[in-house]
Amino acid sequence: METVHRIMIALMLLAVPLNAVAGSVEGRMAYRKGNYTAALREFGAGTQHGPIEAYFLALMYLRGDGVPRDEERGMKLLQQAAAGGHSPAEYLLGQRYLYGLGVPKDRNLALSNLRAASADGDYRARVLLEIIDKGSRGEKKDHDSVIAAVKRKAQAKDPDAQYTLGFMHLIGDGVQKNAAEEIRLYRAASGRNARAAFLLSLMYQHGEGVNKNPAEAFRLMRLATRRDDPRAQYFLGTYYYQGFGTPVDRPSAVAWFRKSAKNGFAEAQLAYGMLLLSGDGVAQDRSRAIEWLSKAAKQDNTAAKEVLRELLTYRGQPSISAMPATSLSLNTVKPQSESQLRLEGKGVLLDQGTYGLKFSLPNLNDPYAPHDQTAPRPFRENFQGGSFEIIFRPSK
Repeated sequence: METVHRIMIALMLLAVPLNAVAGSVEGRMAYRKGNYTAALREFGAGTQHGPIEAYFLALMYLRGDGVPRDEERGMKLLQQAAAGGHSPAEYLLGQRYLYGLGVPKDRNLALSNLRAASADGDYRARVLLEIIDKGSRGEKKDHDSVIAAVKRKAQAKDPDAQYTLGFMHLIGDGVQKNAAEEIRLYRAASGRNARAAFLLSLMYQHGEGVNKNPAEAFRLMRLATRRDDPRAQYFLGTYYYQGFGTPVDRPSAVAWFRKSAKNGFAEAQLAYGMLLLSGDGVAQDRSRAIEWLSKAAKQDNTAAKEVLRELLTYRGQPSISAMPATSLSLNTVKPQSESQLRLEGKGVLLDQGTYGLKFSLPNLNDPYAPHDQTAPRPFRENFQGGSFEIIFRPSK
């Protein structure tokens, strides 16, 4: 007889923080109010941070907001945030390299960071690059000129300047912190600036400085996808999946997850892979599912690595889960013959003769959530339940 070992895995494994948002919304709300103790807790006091969290923590340590001023730690966090492509961090790091603030002066590093920030829509960087081209007059005079130029262009209804000035009102860069003015400027820019639309959509989703409004959040997130931004594509997929501000539309959700996944967003690669495994809104395709999960794992997405490890780990044999995540590939998990891999309901069975693996996925419809929930859960939080079976067969 077969001995069946059931290992129940809470698919809250997939509740890995989404760096683009997790912690940042609550942290930003606390930061806006000047509650730096709460902001520190929400952004995370550990060593692992997404670029947004790292940026705000860098500001706190560089300024001494709610924490002892620590230039060295602040600079490390700022460099981490800039390396993650966060444009405000790129601007501030470029500025510091230009004037030698906390780091040795380095014109080349200053220009590369400022150009990256300008390309990402930070109007301050655009102005500072123009100033450098004409000849810097020193940190204070340059900074005053940047602030004046951003204000002037925002007054002229330039959407990038409006968005940038709104953000400056959040962090207090040359202007007073002013939540009402920040939101007004985001709203003014949102029709032509995808970043303003994205941020404002999240604010309407969470009630961050505005009343929760699912329909407005959905409308703005659609605007945010115009720049082919993978984060916006992922969140729009989430809105369609959850029916947030729009009727539930699984095929549309799949389409937006797929676009985001193809644009390299790891969280979307995870979501798309899980939908392909479960056949929720799309035809089941185990090979493509594992391929997308592997792509997410190669980007160090912990949830995708855990799912693949649970699929591949078995007792009494060398553990594939011990392999580096970057070595996981479609070829690793493909069986020797097509008959060895077959689908059973919402799960996958890998039959290797002396042992078998079955990963049973729950139905992605969340049975515990009310149908009229006012805010969508992050997509990963729908994966709950599910079981992993290891089936051993005695030698003949």
